[in-house]
Amino acid sequence: MIILFTAVSLLQAQQLTGVVLEKSEDGHFHPIIGANVYWLNTASGTTTDTSGVFRLPLNTESNRLVVGYIGYTSDTVTIADQYKVNIILKAEANSVAEVEVVGERQSTFVNYLSPQKTLVMTEKELFKAACCNLSESFETNPSIDVSFTDAVTGTKQIEMLGLSGIYSQITLENLPAVRGLTSTVGLTYIPGTWIENIQVSKGVGSVANGYESITGQINVELRKPQNLEEKQFFLNLFGNQDQRMEANLNLRTPLTEELSSMTLLHASTQRAKLDGNNDRFLDMPLYSTMNIIQRFHYSDHVGWEGQLGVQYVDDRKQGGTVSGYDLDKSVLTARPWEYSFRMGGDQLRVWGKTGYVFPQKQYQSIGMQWSFTRNRQNSFFNSHDYNAYEQSGYANLIYQSIFDNTTHKFRTGASFLYDRYDETFQHVRYERTERVPGAFFEYTYSPGDEFSLIAGVRADHHNLFGTFTTPRIHMRYTPQEDWVFRAVAGQGQRTANIFAENMAYFASARHVKILPSNTNVLYGLEPERATNLGFNMTHYFLWDYREATIAVDLYRTDFRDQVVADLDTDAQEVHFYNLNGESFSNSIQVELNIQPLELLDTRIAYRFYDVQQTVNGTLRDRPFVAQHRAFINFGYAEQREEESDAAMSYDLTVQWFGTKRLPDTQSNPTGLRARAESPSFVLANAQVTRSFFAGLDLYLGIENITGFRQDDPILDAANPNGGFFDSALVWGPLNGRTAYLGLRWRM
Repeated sequence: MIILFTAVSLLQAQQLTGVVLEKSEDGHFHPIIGANVYWLNTASGTTTDTSGVFRLPLNTESNRLVVGYIGYTSDTVTIADQYKVNIILKAEANSVAEVEVVGERQSTFVNYLSPQKTLVMTEKELFKAACCNLSESFETNPSIDVSFTDAVTGTKQIEMLGLSGIYSQITLENLPAVRGLTSTVGLTYIPGTWIENIQVSKGVGSVANGYESITGQINVELRKPQNLEEKQFFLNLFGNQDQRMEANLNLRTPLTEELSSMTLLHASTQRAKLDGNNDRFLDMPLYSTMNIIQRFHYSDHVGWEGQLGVQYVDDRKQGGTVSGYDLDKSVLTARPWEYSFRMGGDQLRVWGKTGYVFPQKQYQSIGMQWSFTRNRQNSFFNSHDYNAYEQSGYANLIYQSIFDNTTHKFRTGASFLYDRYDETFQHVRYERTERVPGAFFEYTYSPGDEFSLIAGVRADHHNLFGTFTTPRIHMRYTPQEDWVFRAVAGQGQRTANIFAENMAYFASARHVKILPSNTNVLYGLEPERATNLGFNMTHYFLWDYREATIAVDLYRTDFRDQVVADLDTDAQEVHFYNLNGESFSNSIQVELNIQPLELLDTRIAYRFYDVQQTVNGTLRDRPFVAQHRAFINFGYAEQREEESDAAMSYDLTVQWFGTKRLPDTQSNPTGLRARAESPSFVLANAQVTRSFFAGLDLYLGIENITGFRQDDPILDAANPNGGFFDSALVWGPLNGRTAYLGLRWRM
């Protein structure tokens, strides 16, 4: 169940930011320095700085904000949600001061006081794009890349800090979600309209959430049945010109004062046979997906709280050559590739949380969270068969309290992770069972607004790899109110699932070779271990009295052990082996968030990656990684004076990707070689949304406005049964310009 202190921590992770201004008789605005701002009936407050700006964490005890200044009458304002506010005090002679509050809901925000930089993407940010599932939710986020991995299965994956998403811990309400057999397909199991917010953290995460986070953590919060602001009926319909159709229905039902439920339904399909590059292979597989969640929430409003949820997913895909195309019989030595890629999978997931907050000691709580997942997957790739079954269980007990006072907080607990895999690849069976009991301790030191620290360590015992420790630390320092510096350091470890994580290479003629280093463990390969170091600087400033930020992120990931998927040594093979040499990723990102004009949100970013890996004794750039990327997003939304007013919003995202190194195919015959590196290219997406009264939104968008696409995603496409056929050399978009239309309706 959601542990109450976790919910409290999330609330405290939000903050109110604003500026207090005075409007002079000539109509100009001037900042008010030293105005008092505090939450009613609490000791939580602050004063405005030399620019009139204040920052104040949201308070669990009050949502009424008091603003006062000498010469003005104090006023109390109710804050209903996460806002940036402009408070304008107009003083007139011999009259009471008039207070005008203009609020703007933040689409993304970072907790000003948190030692860990966590970007929270709200519903408003997610609705800037079609956002059909989690893999498509990061279009307006410059920190995460989304790319196709091959030209047959249509599978998408995310990348963070220049490394595959398998090194990012992806959780659903802080429970393990996208991992194991679903490490590549699991992103599509979380529809965008089910998501309340997404919390994105670079670098290692908290030790309380396990040891697997290396490059970052992505935690998804689903819509809550206990959230009274959540509408009881939410319908989303989506369709595009390629006949991709989706429907989502969310139903929230209060059952009693203590018990509430929510039903989340999803259905999607792709039926159009598309071949835009005329290589006689479908650009996207045909698929159908059914997905349902039923969840319950209980609270006695005294101290006990609990949750129970069940999810079931059925997912079917098929692809290959376009129907009706008869391959040249002279090169056809086996069965044709018409729909010769097939994948069927289903997932059953059950989870629960129970927590108790001591009524007289709100800082003290205890909770248990658990989950059980069963996955089945059957895949056929013409020349490669892969069938797998997984059972996974997780339990985590957490206790939180303080030392002496709230300056010194701690949480500690114990966890247990269980994984059982039964895989068959090319008629060879691989079975393993992993059991990992562990314990952790995390200390938080927060003496004031200027400095805070979170230090933690966990120890785990793996039945195959022995005992290991995972230390992590996060620090924050604020020498001035408008400058925030953060640092993070720590280690992570994970077990590679080489078949499930590299299915893209099965849709090719490449032979799979495993070069074991330890025949006593799974696949004969050791686990992956890495150290991550990070530094972040954020500067807050005003642009025409509108708050703006500029941030610089520096991160380095060093692998001590890694499983290498070597595509360079032999163009007709993929080799899996443990790292023998260096492997690292350096990441630099600069991001500016500003409103150059009123209501025009602008996000500009540049990112540089230096990602290298030792392959067959040679340190080389990691393939398919763009060293340079530039990003800009514009968002304009008309303000509503009344909730019933109609309004328009406009969003445009433009991304430039630099060149990417491609795997070496020079050993192939002339004419059957891929280029050494991809060209640079630009992608642009736009969306217009019309919001009507009664909770009705209509949205129209265009993806890939320029129509750019990779024309040669498949090597030797005319001879799919030959030795040089390869559909995994994908570096760009496979679809051209695509228009879509959708509807959102809340009641």
